Amino acid sequence: MVDIYQVPGILKKRIGWLIALPVLFVALALVFLIMQTPKYRATAELLIDPQGLQIVGNDIVARENGEMLERLAVDSQAYVILSNTVLGDVVDKLGLVNDPAIAGKGGGLVSRLLGRVPATLTPEEKRGVAIMGLRERLQVVKVEKSFVFNIVASHPDRFKAAAIANEAARAYLDEARRSRADASLRASMALRVQAADLRKRVEAAEAEVENFRAQNGLISTGQAGLVADQQLQGFSSQLTQARVELERAKSNYDLVRNLTVADIEAGGLPANLQTTTLGTLRVQYARAAEQVAQASTTLGANHPQMRELRSQLENVRRQIGEELSRTRRSIRSDYQRAEATVAALGEEANRLKNTNVDQSKAQIQLRQLTSEAETLGTVYRSFLSRAKELEEQQDIDTSNSRVISQAVAPLKPLGPSKVMVLAAAAMFGFALAASASIGWEMLGGRLGSEGELVDRTGVPLIASLRAPDAVSAAGGPRRGGGLWKRGARAEAEATARQMAITRIAYALRHAFENERPANVLVLSCGEEPALAPLSRAIATGLYDMGEVVLIARADPGAPAGTRDADPDKDATQSQSSGRELRTRLSSRRRGDLQTGEDSAVAGASQAKAGRPRTAPPFKVEHLDGRPPENGVQSLAREGQEFLVIDGGSALASPYLPVLLDYADAIVLVSGIGETSREELDRTLALLQPWRDRMIGNVALAA
Repeated sequence: MVDIYQVPGILKKRIGWLIALPVLFVALALVFLIMQTPKYRATAELLIDPQGLQIVGNDIVARENGEMLERLAVDSQAYVILSNTVLGDVVDKLGLVNDPAIAGKGGGLVSRLLGRVPATLTPEEKRGVAIMGLRERLQVVKVEKSFVFNIVASHPDRFKAAAIANEAARAYLDEARRSRADASLRASMALRVQAADLRKRVEAAEAEVENFRAQNGLISTGQAGLVADQQLQGFSSQLTQARVELERAKSNYDLVRNLTVADIEAGGLPANLQTTTLGTLRVQYARAAEQVAQASTTLGANHPQMRELRSQLENVRRQIGEELSRTRRSIRSDYQRAEATVAALGEEANRLKNTNVDQSKAQIQLRQLTSEAETLGTVYRSFLSRAKELEEQQDIDTSNSRVISQAVAPLKPLGPSKVMVLAAAAMFGFALAASASIGWEMLGGRLGSEGELVDRTGVPLIASLRAPDAVSAAGGPRRGGGLWKRGARAEAEATARQMAITRIAYALRHAFENERPANVLVLSCGEEPALAPLSRAIATGLYDMGEVVLIARADPGAPAGTRDADPDKDATQSQSSGRELRTRLSSRRRGDLQTGEDSAVAGASQAKAGRPRTAPPFKVEHLDGRPPENGVQSLAREGQEFLVIDGGSALASPYLPVLLDYADAIVLVSGIGETSREELDRTLALLQPWRDRMIGNVALAA
């Protein structure tokens, strides 16, 4: 992890990246701006009315659609504008086949060798390439909650951009009109074809009706109906009339059949049976009877005149009888004729009734055939009328779609200004450099923060120092910070460092307040060049507090394998040191005193046996000015002094076991952003047996 307070230090270390990458990106942006072709964008506004104008009542397009279908139909017009048909018209009208910005400059040699672009293109292929290029440079955007579409065209030539947008709108309107006319034409042709088929079916149906009518005798005479019906009706009327005549004839016959001459002489002849002859004879008989009656008063019965008158009277009576017989025969003949007529008419009426029943059954089927023929005829006439209407509507433009705003040539090219591009490139380069620097620190496995250091070591943080090169300025007895004063900022930093050193000194003094002498081992996890100045600064801080302080470090001038001159003396000194010079704190942390004595005796025994023993080249310096001491025996102290041991790198020091054996306390120095986590883990693994002696961490911040 990287603490936010470390970011300035990390960026300071990678200042080269922070300069180089922005410069590089600015240079690339400048090259891009120089080589970039300007792009202009022009917009034409098109209103698409889904309803159109209601010019005719029977339009081919349905006017009453659902809201959802209407919205989908309007949204689909964007794809119509970008269709090959519309874009092809634009390409042909503006000659965009030869426009390199639309059709491209063609494939290079490499593209042709790889087979990406044919070496030569046919005119149709060139037109297709131009259409695809135009589609990439044309955008159709529907304005929300409206029927308005924005047709946006992009082109290096600002006038060509406006022309493309306007031509695309015009081509769409033309295509919409052509589409509507083609739809009307297709519908009309389809109706014509269907009408022709319907006409054949109507003719066949009508012929079938007439054939069925003729086969079944269903002959009609217009509004009067079928001939059979008329005949039946006529015969019914005649039969009724004949029956009336029959009744009349029968009545007359019944009257005349019982009449006698006496009835006629008495005037009992019915009026409807009176004839002229009977009337004349009846008058003659009345006159003759009157003459006989007059003559009888003057003449005798045998008078010749009387006999002549009686003879005339009888002759008239005989004529009346003959005329009555003749009338009776005539009336009987009329009666018989009326009976025959009624019988004949009844038989014919019965025959017509039977025929009418059969025709009624046939009429049911005839009505079905007639209905089918009439239905087909109605549909045929409807199709024919609709086809004629559609033919007339082809030349009528009912669309209400129109261009509401022509595209004009833009004055400025598309995109941000060059200054903004360069500034963005610089900012991006800086951000990339900063991110790479922080990422490098995180992926490099180095300590990211003081909190991480405390978590990994398990001991508290005593102090944090910045600028390790300035720590050496605190070295030397009683040297305040004269060399640190380089302006107000340098003075503040020097004061902060001095405070940190003082905090470390107070922490050590408090830890060993009642236990002296105390050996403090200062170790670093890696190669920390500031460890020696830091150790001296800690010793100086303790010395300034009035403590007796010594500082020990490996003597680079002495050889590492020097043999002791007097083994007996060294053994005696070691034994004495083991018995008397160990501090109480050291004895408690290393084990009991006997363990140290046994070790010293064992060392003396080895020396007496004549085996050589190498002494680590240590040098102990007194801060009060006394002469320094050399040898490992100088690490065993007595009295009330502090011994600050500069142990160097824990991973590189060959004397680490000896130093740990003599250490009462361990101060671990780590560089934030410098010390790797691997180095820290290895150091902690080496110090694992002595983890109880670690009293704190000192962090060297970047």
